[in-house]
Amino acid sequence: MEEFIKTLTEQMRCVKARDGVARELADHITDQAEMYEREGMKHDEAVEKAVHEMGDPVEIGVSLDRIHRPQADWKMILLTFVLSVAGIFCMIPIYGPEIIPRQLLTMLAAFAVIMAVYFMDYSILGRVGVTAYCVLTIFLWIGKNFYFPMINGRVPAMAVLVYLYVPVFAGILYQLRMRGDWAVLMAIAVIGLTMFLALSFSSIMTSIFNMYLIMIVMTGAAVAKGMFGRHKKRQMALVTVAGLLPLVYVLIAVCLNVNSFRVQRILAFLNWSQYQQEEGYLYKAIHDILNQTKFVGGGNMEFLKQYPIETMLSEMTPLVFVYLYGFLVGFLLIGLLLLLFLRALMIVYAQKNQLGFLVSMSCFLVIFLNCVEGFMVSFAMLPLTTTTLPFLTRGVSTALVYAVLIGLLLSVHRYEKVLTAERYGGLRAPKCRLLVRVERR
Repeated sequence: MEEFIKTLTEQMRCVKARDGVARELADHITDQAEMYEREGMKHDEAVEKAVHEMGDPVEIGVSLDRIHRPQADWKMILLTFVLSVAGIFCMIPIYGPEIIPRQLLTMLAAFAVIMAVYFMDYSILGRVGVTAYCVLTIFLWIGKNFYFPMINGRVPAMAVLVYLYVPVFAGILYQLRMRGDWAVLMAIAVIGLTMFLALSFSSIMTSIFNMYLIMIVMTGAAVAKGMFGRHKKRQMALVTVAGLLPLVYVLIAVCLNVNSFRVQRILAFLNWSQYQQEEGYLYKAIHDILNQTKFVGGGNMEFLKQYPIETMLSEMTPLVFVYLYGFLVGFLLIGLLLLLFLRALMIVYAQKNQLGFLVSMSCFLVIFLNCVEGFMVSFAMLPLTTTTLPFLTRGVSTALVYAVLIGLLLSVHRYEKVLTAERYGGLRAPKCRLLVRVERR
């Protein structure tokens, strides 16, 4: 059996896939041999017959080599490139033609990061999740205190850099798998610690809320898949309570501070026509701009500059783009983003191992939530807040963070049929799954 498996796996060019395939082959042959032994055959004869029935190891190895090899997701790469170029065109009306060289360099750097992460084995997050968390924390602390510029008491780059905690949290969740209720409590504690660190680094409540929501959803999904063992109902109750705590805090804060600035901003959003001379003036301006937007073709920047949102145009790139070029072009841009979301969601759905599922889901949720939130804020469908739209927000930090997330998605897809569920995800792959096609020939 050992010689058969060795000969077979030598035909597979992807070294990473050999161990997992060898284990599944050994399991299948052992099961077949045990069945023959129960029928009265001796052990050596049973193993020999089971191996003989497998067929030619070279032919099987060549067939498996075509299946178990790294695969590139060219659709995702093409969509990323098209959206990156579209993002530059969206920024030109706001920042002028001089933004082109800077953004081209940023785009090249982002694609270099995407390729570097793409060729990296994402399973390293499952082995060094806690270590990566500590290293990232040190990096952010050094960046905030010694490198990144501070504006009005805040470090703008931190609003997006803290999202790197999310895929790292996926690795920590993986390390906590199959350890029962206490592991769920530990995951919730890590979420709380992350929120504290993110608040100290960025103080951007939008980013903190988004991260909290994403991490709670990830923990709930892990519980639903049984990653922490039995008692899923009890574990889901713990996650639900943790998810509702911020809502309770917000309700109490609103009741105790009805006249606070934040509460007034929410009231202005809900009834902007009544507050249009106060906090609602920005919402009135957005509605006026949308009313002047045509289906095809559009207006000019001079019209936009007469409104008080001029200082916020950089945070409302979708609104500016739609006004200048029309709703049709805006729909095309949204369509491209929807294709990207759909492709990313397909990567998440296709994962059979736990780590690949967690990492891909973490990246998808960050990209999806920020895109949806950014567009809704830009069109006054959500209260005005700081957003970081993928491809449409200027800044090296923003481009590189989303490059890491897209690179991780591509890496998960690349090794989807290479890294087996048993070794990297804690799920035992169904026996014979790889061999059925060969045996029926």
